[in-house]
Amino acid sequence: MKLNSSILRVSLVIVAISSASCDRQKKLQEERQRIDTEAERVLSEIQTLDQRILSFGSVSASAAITLERQTAAMEQKAAYLQKEIDTMKAKLKSLESAAATFGPKVDAYKAKYLR
Repeated sequence: MKLNSSILRVSLVIVAISSASCDRQKKLQEERQRIDTEAERVLSEIQTLDQRILSFGSVSASAAITLERQTAAMEQKAAYLQKEIDTMKAKLKSLESAAATFGPKVDAYKAKYLR
């Protein structure tokens, strides 16, 4: 009976160890599953942030292109307006010189015929 008792004790110890081992394995599997789930969530969040960053970059690039086009159009318009100003200044100068030339003649005409 002593032998049976020893075998029974060893069997109980083995069952207890394997039971504890099974519980530990289950806990490790649950922990691994939780970590895998968290890793998937973080990767998904990173992908979302990457997409947002890329979308900002493309908006920024298209905005820069739009601003460059607007700047080029404004520069062309400014050049056109500057040319118009130069043309008007030239006309004004020629009119002033004509007035300076014809001014004494007009004054002489007025003096002679309008008294």
